[in-house]
Amino acid sequence: MIRSKYRQRYRMIPYGLGPNGEIVTPQEAQPGKSHHCPECKKRLVLRTSKLKNPFFAHLRKDKKCKLTKSPVVLAKHVLLVTLREWMKGAGDPVQLQPFCNERTELPRNEIHQIKVNHRIRINQRSLVSHLSLLDRYGLPILHIEIRDRPRPQHIKHPSWLEVSAEEILSNPYLLSPLNPDTDFLPPTPVQLSLF
Repeated sequence: MIRSKYRQRYRMIPYGLGPNGEIVTPQEAQPGKSHHCPECKKRLVLRTSKLKNPFFAHLRKDKKCKLTKSPVVLAKHVLLVTLREWMKGAGDPVQLQPFCNERTELPRNEIHQIKVNHRIRINQRSLVSHLSLLDRYGLPILHIEIRDRPRPQHIKHPSWLEVSAEEILSNPYLLSPLNPDTDFLPPTPVQLSLF
């Protein structure tokens, strides 16, 4: 279950999808426009809280939508919105902090695309990462898997990152891996010399 402080903070649906599939936050949404849930694709309505803050809600209560029930799914969408805003130049830098190491800022200029529920193959295994950060050529910079608890056997790959849903919901700008052996290093830009 999702803790009540996160229900209040993110209003359960951090963004809606506009008519063309674009991400629309409640603050950007215009009343009367059509918006859909990013998880179940059902229709959303724009409501206003007692404090006059806008938020999205399902048109009809949907007990099957995972976005309102699973902290992992909510964390995935919160992190997606955070990363998209950060890529536009808004918000704090998104950083990665492996165990007992210094924080490393993700390379904003290198990330050109974010894929949701991206299917990949690592070490002869087919895996689905919740979010994949890709460079301009479609090559992976980082695959992010969000979990309630650590895997019994971690995936050993330099671009694979397991993070806690609880930690993302408490601070989406700091990614702390669940795997103590994570050795992610951001890609360094390559300079070609003709001479």
